[in-house]
Amino acid sequence: MKPFVLLLLVAMLLVSCARKEPEVDFKPIQLGWSALSEAAENHPQKDACVIAITSFLMRDKHVTGSKIESLDYVVRYDVKGESLEFQGNCENPGYKDSVECHWTALCADVEKVVVKFHNGD
Repeated sequence: MKPFVLLLLVAMLLVSCARKEPEVDFKPIQLGWSALSEAAENHPQKDACVIAITSFLMRDKHVTGSKIESLDYVVRYDVKGESLEFQGNCENPGYKDSVECHWTALCADVEKVVVKFHNGD
């Protein structure tokens, strides 16, 4: 009987000392990218900008705090001066007026990405 009690105590100690990983706010998003010109499609910063914008969206409080279970965006982009300008619009029915459903981003360089959320105004 003593080995069983000892084993039970050791198991309880291990369970109580186990570190639990913090929960991560994760909101599934889907982005459909569409270039409006050949110049935009072939822009040298396009891939880096797409990655930077996706990373920003996945961390932003408007997205992570959204009531929409999974955000689906159509993203159109084109060249604006030497930068790329992106316009993201939510395709989730019934949520077109939600702030997280409309955003614009300007990307001159991956270190200079500016994303602004708005409600379609």
